[in-house]
Formats: sequence, C-alpha cells, structure tokens
Amino acid sequence: MMPVSTPKVLVRPQGQRQYEWVDLWESYTMNKVVFIREPVSEDVANNMIALTLYLDSLDKKRIYYWLNCPGGDVTPTLALYDTMQYVRSPTATVCYGMCLGMGGFLLTAGGEKGYRYSMPHSILMMHHPSGASRGQASEMHIESRELVRVRDYLSLIISDSTGQPYDRVIRELSRNKWMDPKEAIEYGMIDKILTTPLPKPPSIGPKFRFDREAPATASQDMI
Repeated sequence: MMPVSTPKVLVRPQGQRQYEWVDLWESYTMNKVVFIREPVSEDVANNMIALTLYLDSLDKKRIYYWLNCPGGDVTPTLALYDTMQYVRSPTATVCYGMCLGMGGFLLTAGGEKGYRYSMPHSILMMHHPSGASRGQASEMHIESRELVRVRDYLSLIISDSTGQPYDRVIRELSRNKWMDPKEAIEYGMIDKILTTPLPKPPSIGPKFRFDREAPATASQDMI
C-alpha cells in the first residue's frame, strides 16, 4: 500500500503579499488550531508544549486543540496540561474520533469551561492511571503510594472540571467509564456537541438504535 502523503494548501502568511504552498497541518497552526492524533508520549508532549508557548507569544486569541487521542503517559500529559493552564491565551478542546484515558483528561481539564466540544460520534472514556512495579517489597510499597497520590490528584482535577463529587469520581473511574457525547455532557466532561445538518435516513428498511439501553424482552404471547 502506498503511503498517504500530507496535502499541501495555498495560504498567504500574515504580513505577506504572496501566497505559499504549505503543509496542511502547518496551515491550521497558523490559525492557532493544534491536532493531537496519537498517544501523549514524552516527544508528543514536548512538541505540543513548545507549540503552545509559541502560539501564545503571537497573540492572545484562543488556541483550539483537536484531540483524537487513545491515551498516553501520565507525566507528559500533566506537563502539557500545566502548560495549557499557564499560557495567557484561552484554550478550547475538541474530541473527534476518540479521547480515552489521559486523552479524556486533556479534553475535560485542558479546555476552558464552556469551550469543551465533541463531534457527535466520538467515543470518550476516563479511568484511573495504572502502573506496575517490581523489586523489593519496600520499593513496591513506595511505588504504589505514589500511584495512589497521582490518582487522587487527577481525581481532584477531574472533580473540579466536571462538577462531580470527588467520591463519585474516585468510585466510577476505578473502572473504565465509557461515555457517548450526550452522556459526557451530563457528566460535565464536555459542554457541547458539534453537529451539522444530516440528510434524513430512508424510511424503508430495518430500524437501528445506537444507545446503550437494554433491549426490550420479547412478549410471552409470541410464538
């Protein structure tokens, strides 16, 4: 299979008269739109932090983070979150595709309240951080205490960002908490679903339901 190359688009950089062909992602960056399309690793976080600081130095317009993020490491994600809170430019987050684990954390806590969005068919999930340790019992005990400290710290941030009680966050995020965008609004994870007019489906054919309600039981009178 041939690799798909990044498209080039024609733009006119600010302050210049001539148009230039630039990378598609670079053209979005000129408008303070940033894409995170992979798990948040050390390299990804370092690049995003540097880009965030640079965009903040240009002007104080809002920075938009579009997230299709299946998770990531806790420490790099917290470093990016701290930078998003540090800059003077307001921030907004948009989920397209999926925001899982630390991706869900960035979506909820990284964006300013009122500016946390999701596309209609995105998949969202949050949970507590996980880890593993080996070695002497005393070392494993120290590592487990640090993991619990990080869990409690993240839960406090999520509780403040969602408006949910801290005890509920601790309890529900002990397992993967999956949500669709409507459930995420009710939970306080996002503020709005980005929708566009869609064509009406045909009236013929089977009807499908995509919610998580249990199917109705069949009538006893049916043969």
